[in-house]
Amino acid sequence: MKKVLFVFNHPAPYKVRLLNKLSEFLDLDVIFERHKASDRNKAFYYERDYKFNLLPVKGIKVGAENFISKGIVKAIKRRHYDYVIMNGYSTFAEMKAIKYLKSIGEPYCLYINGGIINRDEPRWKTNLKRKYISGAEFYMSPDENSDNYLVYYGAIQSLIKSYTYSTVYESEIIKSLPSEKEIHDLKEDLHIYADKVYVSCGQLIKRKNYIDLIKAWPNDKNKVLIIIGDGKQRKHIQNMIKKNNIRNVKLIGYQQRERMFDYYKIANGFIFPSRKDIYGHVINEALSQGLPVISFENVNSAKKLIEEGKNGYIVSSIEDLINSLEKLDHCDKKYCVEIAKKNTIEIMVEEHKKILA
Repeated sequence: MKKVLFVFNHPAPYKVRLLNKLSEFLDLDVIFERHKASDRNKAFYYERDYKFNLLPVKGIKVGAENFISKGIVKAIKRRHYDYVIMNGYSTFAEMKAIKYLKSIGEPYCLYINGGIINRDEPRWKTNLKRKYISGAEFYMSPDENSDNYLVYYGAIQSLIKSYTYSTVYESEIIKSLPSEKEIHDLKEDLHIYADKVYVSCGQLIKRKNYIDLIKAWPNDKNKVLIIIGDGKQRKHIQNMIKKNNIRNVKLIGYQQRERMFDYYKIANGFIFPSRKDIYGHVINEALSQGLPVISFENVNSAKKLIEEGKNGYIVSSIEDLINSLEKLDHCDKKYCVEIAKKNTIEIMVEEHKKILA
């Protein structure tokens, strides 16, 4: 059994799910740099049953995401690892670890959850990314767009290994589409009575673009938009809805996974208006419940999972998004489920096993 160190910034439940499965065939040490991301609801961290060996590290939290620590380097010095997997390169602690690994000639994997090239960033930032992205023994990437990101910032294409990125177990995928009666009963339970229901799920932050979506949402009581999530803009959005007397947009806050899937089951479509997203796993979660998707174009999971007109649409503006709402009725909900079945945690784990075991 190979000895592996995996470094990630916080114990996101989808990451814990993967790491627990990896621990079945790897002797796995894990370092989380923070107990939680600064912009996440505490309830987000519901996966606390760790089957891997968690290594606590001391350090200093800086700003929203950064972390200063020698802990990763100390862990690498303490034990011999067959693989050191750096799931990140941008915190001071991660940069220190990568610099150390390079200095001693220790091969490592740079593992990303997605990436989008920023051609408008300052030159110094591009150079910094290239310094810390280049030089890994191999890379793990979830989609073609993220592969391009790695190559742009210094990775060698032939060293990139692809993996399916999923947050959904096969058992969580809907077995059959709900009947009209089941949808009616669920709507009653959720107190939703509109003919057309559209759901979105994401953090209420500027990048996710909810303010523009709500401003453009049709003034039609039979077209309800339900937004699941929390974030810094929540109070502002609530005030905007109240001030403008918007009755067909509902903010319902963070929801546990099972309840979130109930909303997906009653909906006509899933809306993902994010201006950009390095992946966006909520798209696969929506598809897993038979829900077709409209997404903005600068979202990696959309490019990977959406087939135009079959299980959703990719748009470039809020206007295009609104104009595509009715088109979702012509998408194939069964095909949504078929795509989700090809993107499960089980498949992701098997691909990791082939690469790492």
